[in-house]
Amino acid sequence: MEFTTSYSPVTMAFASMTKKELSDFYKWFMLNLPYCLDELIQAVWKTSGFESWSADFSPESLGMLGEWFAARVERRDLTPGEIDEIKSKMTSVIEVTTWGLTCESESLAVCVGMYYGQVAIKNNPLLSWEQLKGSKKLADYGQPVISGLGVVPINPVRVANALAFGIVRGSKTGSRLRESYDYWSKLVMPKGSPNKS
Repeated sequence: MEFTTSYSPVTMAFASMTKKELSDFYKWFMLNLPYCLDELIQAVWKTSGFESWSADFSPESLGMLGEWFAARVERRDLTPGEIDEIKSKMTSVIEVTTWGLTCESESLAVCVGMYYGQVAIKNNPLLSWEQLKGSKKLADYGQPVISGLGVVPINPVRVANALAFGIVRGSKTGSRLRESYDYWSKLVMPKGSPNKS
């Protein structure tokens, strides 16, 4: 897999990567995370109506970020070759979607996912970025996830990617970014600890 922010977490590419390729990908992701966050924050601030966005990694900041993201997500039609490739990998007969996200939208989903992950870490000291290992059958195998002791790992890039698809379909709005964080953080916070959201 080429190291770029324009990637989809919904792929089998990670399962076919060598241990070195997986390690290199994770190193690339973590090395580029601060730069991607800086570019994302600057892009939001340069957008009319979002100049006052508080990029303080608070759960509240996800609300305005979700609105900004929703206004930028776009779709593209898949080529006949891409559709044929998808069909060739299917084990059962289901309807194939004939569109996907633009490269720019995939890249934004990665950056928004990185921000989402940092919000989780900054608001819960028990959490950290990790690379999901174990069974190659895991949906997020080889990908950067937020995890901690006794916590079901979550792939923030997958969260943002799924939101992007929902926005394009018209089934979700930008507010879903904060809502998904609030739901997940309630599962993560130990009983009796203060909720920082």
